[in-house]
Amino acid sequence: MDMQPKVLFTVYRPFARPETYEAILDSTQVVFSGIEVSEYTKVEVQLVCPNDTEAILKIETYETGEILELHHSLKGTTIMGGTNSEHMLVPDKYRFEIITKEKQYVSYYIVSSKDFSEQSLLNLRQYLENLLNGLSYDLVKQKSGMAIPISNMNPTLLQLFQFVNKHKNYIQFNLEMIFKDPMTDLIGEYRVTPHSRRPNRKSFLWQAQKGGQKNSLPNSPRLHLEKHAELTLKNIENQWVRFIIKFFLRSIRKLEVSFQMEANQTSRKMEYQKAQLEQNRRRISLGNNAFGYRKSIEGLKRSEKRLLGRIEELDKERQSYEQHKNLLRQITYLFTQYETVPWFQSVPSNKPKKITQRLLKDYRYRKLYTLYKELSRLETKKVESSLSGIPFRRTWQLFEYYNVGLIIDIFRENDYKWVDGWLASKDSPHQHIGTLPPDTILRFEKSNSDHYIELAYDTEIESAIIDKSYSRYFNDAGRRPDIRITIYRLDGSLYTDKAGLIIESKCRRHKYLINQNIDPDVKLQLKDFKNLEYFDTHASQKGEVPVKTPIKQVIVLYPKQSGMEPVVPDHLYGESMLYLQVEPNDSYSEGKPFGYESLKERIDDFLSQVEESEGVYAE
Repeated sequence: MDMQPKVLFTVYRPFARPETYEAILDSTQVVFSGIEVSEYTKVEVQLVCPNDTEAILKIETYETGEILELHHSLKGTTIMGGTNSEHMLVPDKYRFEIITKEKQYVSYYIVSSKDFSEQSLLNLRQYLENLLNGLSYDLVKQKSGMAIPISNMNPTLLQLFQFVNKHKNYIQFNLEMIFKDPMTDLIGEYRVTPHSRRPNRKSFLWQAQKGGQKNSLPNSPRLHLEKHAELTLKNIENQWVRFIIKFFLRSIRKLEVSFQMEANQTSRKMEYQKAQLEQNRRRISLGNNAFGYRKSIEGLKRSEKRLLGRIEELDKERQSYEQHKNLLRQITYLFTQYETVPWFQSVPSNKPKKITQRLLKDYRYRKLYTLYKELSRLETKKVESSLSGIPFRRTWQLFEYYNVGLIIDIFRENDYKWVDGWLASKDSPHQHIGTLPPDTILRFEKSNSDHYIELAYDTEIESAIIDKSYSRYFNDAGRRPDIRITIYRLDGSLYTDKAGLIIESKCRRHKYLINQNIDPDVKLQLKDFKNLEYFDTHASQKGEVPVKTPIKQVIVLYPKQSGMEPVVPDHLYGESMLYLQVEPNDSYSEGKPFGYESLKERIDDFLSQVEESEGVYAE
């Protein structure tokens, strides 16, 4: 009698001994394993099945996101690294299965968020899905000057790439099966031949009207027009195959061009970071001649280390795009080799008007058609697509995206139009649907106004000013705010002396943010944000003081926590440093999310300097 296999999860928590839990398994239905761990926990898994060494545990791992296959072992394999890294399992339910000689067990475990409840996290993802889809729709509609609904919406590059890459072997297998034995039709065709087998009325009529001209002996003709049966590959089913191959090639080639654009853009970012690195090194040699020099060699070294790390990240990103592009070329070859088959070239390549029952009954053709429909739905962003529009992101990333979305909503409520940056980019408007890359600048404008607003997301800030030909923020402490908002006049100068606002996202508990007895570590960062400096080239040219501190307020957004005040001014800095709780609500709810009105009140107050200035100007 076979013993039921065991799946052991060993959980490593800070300042505690590792604990091992046995998963609940059932061969008759999918069940919850009873295992629930935090997203930042280190976890090892182990299959114990000594009576069946061929038994397999299939489970997802944090390193690649692919399925790991494990056999019976006396030691565990790490599936969660326990650190905040690029490769980690984000909060969700994760399926795993055990396949033995006799049975199959399917179960799942839960990775939970330390900051959000399961419902709040679901609301967060739904909000972002709706935000991105809605904004993308509005922006494309705005760009094209259309007032009617449009459905064509390009998905994120990552989604398309994942789809094509995931199914390429499946597609190739079905194509090979089709080309080995394609569907054929038996058709009747009239041909002139030297032999007569089955003459019909049309054959006799031809002999009477034209045969005499071609035959020297009317009583014994040498040529006959008769109907012959012939196999043909020119049918609707094969026409669908050719159209689908053409469709896949078009999608892949578009992807390849897009990845090349992304690689080029990443290279430009690398060059900028290298220029900043060079400036950082020059600053050491210039000493007190550079604005912002505070006798901090340690700070300069930290800045250099950070810049080198960013350059390394960008180089990995560029290499990733290049790898994706090369892989797409391989997939392109996969399809083009079928296009060169002689009989296939004679089949029409335009889209057939209908789908036949014969196609749907043949599994080879049906599978290919099903994949085409899924990719087609993905490209048009219709709701029936089974692929999510939001790739799973780490919780803090989702929270940052969410907060950017709240601010965009507030700007729109204040009649600002989003004219450039991210989804509104004039060069690549659809490249980042589903993701918000660092160093992104968004621009908002209002009709007939004397200013514009810049929202900078996770941008690198220079540590010193050497080139005095243009204005920008700088900070010798190497700080990098999540969201930096600045109001500029149309000539690029600061709108007022307090035209800046910092909004920082923190997935932290209340007590680790606000503590009157001792300043948490985050307080030093917030103080640096409050004192962020700005080099004003306009003031410099006029002989005025060129260095300003334009940040009016620092707002910290953090997840809602029961029993805590939702809005708390800092005990030292008052309203100039504010802690504000937010929580996403149900995306189908008509009400505003928790904290939205409080945030809007502060941003409206920040924008009031524009109204006051414009009011004075109007008088």
